[in-house]
Amino acid sequence: MTEYTQQDRSLALVGIYQAAQLVHDLATTGKADDVAYRTCIQSLFCDNPAKTLDVYGGDLANIQVGVRSLMNQMNAESATDSRNLEITRYVLSLMILEKKLVKLGEPMQNVSKILEIAKNQQEHFGLEHDNVIASIARAYSENISQVNPRIIVNGQHGHLQNARTANKIRALLLAGIRSALLWDQVGGSRWGLIWSRKKYLADVQSFKIDLDDIDDNNNDDSSNQDNRSNKVTSLFKQD
Repeated sequence: MTEYTQQDRSLALVGIYQAAQLVHDLATTGKADDVAYRTCIQSLFCDNPAKTLDVYGGDLANIQVGVRSLMNQMNAESATDSRNLEITRYVLSLMILEKKLVKLGEPMQNVSKILEIAKNQQEHFGLEHDNVIASIARAYSENISQVNPRIIVNGQHGHLQNARTANKIRALLLAGIRSALLWDQVGGSRWGLIWSRKKYLADVQSFKIDLDDIDDNNNDDSSNQDNRSNKVTSLFKQD
């Protein structure tokens, strides 16, 4: 049996926060960090990664939005105005919904089938093509959006009514569920998060990169990441 580390759990939790942060950003501003968004979408097509970080492209630079979001939300020393209750709500809802979907089984199987279609599309059109994102959004809306607890996204009416933005938000919610499933698989739990909060924060602080120095640090990151996590199983495909 594979033994997972606290760092595996911390990486997966950052993935959930990154998806939640991007959902909030798109809903309120219509914009999202390009690297973080692409990383979330790519994670949906990563089956049988060799290690946890591979789900996020194998590079800590890809999850810096999630790192900063988690630190702002969970760090007791942060000013209260640096926290956002909407993001916390999205994260908790994604965790709860993932548990429900695993028990139901069928919705996840249906999602996996549609993602296979989207994967073929992205090989032809490119990862962020409207057709690819629309297929991912359909996987969410047809199989997950009506499962309780339903995730209600709040934001600016104009952004939420924009079809492309709405599809991106649904795709990110599915990416958040994927990270929640990963977190579950590597031993994450809400009770464990409460009791091990300081360990999570310490890990996430170590993941933080000075964005101005990312290019200089890429080689060092690559050498360090091999020891950060172990093999994880295929995520949406139920054995």
